[in-house]
Amino acid sequence: MSRRLFSRALAPALVVVCAGAAPVRADPTRSAGAPERFQFHDPIVFHNITLVPVSTEEVGPFERYTLLEEGLKKKSLRVRELAGNSDQAQVSAVQVRNTGPLAAFVLSGEMILGGKQDRILSNDTVIPNDGKWHQVEVFCVEQGRWQGRKMQFEGGAALAHAKLRKAAMSGSQGEVWAEVERKNAVHGTSSETQTYRRTVQNAELRRRVASHRQELVRQLPDARLSGFVFAVNDEVRVADMFTNPLLFADLQEKLLSAYILEALEQQAPPPSQRAKAGKGFDKAKARAFYEDAKAAPQVGNKTSGDAVTFKKKKKGMVGTETKDKVGRTLKESYLAE
Repeated sequence: MSRRLFSRALAPALVVVCAGAAPVRADPTRSAGAPERFQFHDPIVFHNITLVPVSTEEVGPFERYTLLEEGLKKKSLRVRELAGNSDQAQVSAVQVRNTGPLAAFVLSGEMILGGKQDRILSNDTVIPNDGKWHQVEVFCVEQGRWQGRKMQFEGGAALAHAKLRKAAMSGSQGEVWAEVERKNAVHGTSSETQTYRRTVQNAELRRRVASHRQELVRQLPDARLSGFVFAVNDEVRVADMFTNPLLFADLQEKLLSAYILEALEQQAPPPSQRAKAGKGFDKAKARAFYEDAKAAPQVGNKTSGDAVTFKKKKKGMVGTETKDKVGRTLKESYLAE
């Protein structure tokens, strides 16, 4: 959702608080144990994609964060190899410094380009605006390069697709490289260094992603959106849920682009079957997937900046719940296995 649309959706909520207007109509799919803050909307179906938008009934106040590309463009955020030195660089870590007016939020799976090789961020990270260098875990998405003239990074303006995010959640660099190689091969974007940027920056893929994204955005409900549950050919792939709709609005385009890139490698139903497409995955099933995933046991945690990410896992699902330094949930991501 654009900031303009978000502001329009937020205004009624402020009226509810200030003027005592009628409460938001209850979601009929809500079960007794469901989190009260989320409302699941009717699915949007386009080609082989089913997208269930999720809105929040919380009214804030909501914290603003600096985002990756925004901070790098304004030079309030810098990302470099360890110590900015080629000799100290490590495949699995970089350093980030924030000198801006706000804390910075970096999304797990976001891509950074440059240094000695392109990377994606391993964990959701909150970088305080303390001017200090913070070490952040990453995965390499360019297996064939370990050199570079500059030890600085720029934003990749892209988020890893679901299968690549899942490979990163495994903690295995080998699985990440294997998925990058597979995805590049599927789209005919393989290169000598096997960089993922060849896929996310491919002109034809970008055109198709933008076209799909425009149609999905056109059908989004006018609400304080805070998450999506995404399925391909009626099979759920991922749920991304935020407690902060401002943060979600800023990341919405990147999330949708990653979902679409995931879906493009699978064939859409033939025209004769498209009328039925998406009928097998609805908002009740989206809520059920989220509730089941949320209840999964924790199997570990990682601290990254001022955020702690708790990994969850159970049969058929792997995911994370990220909390800020005072223990408030910022984001949940659950991927089907």
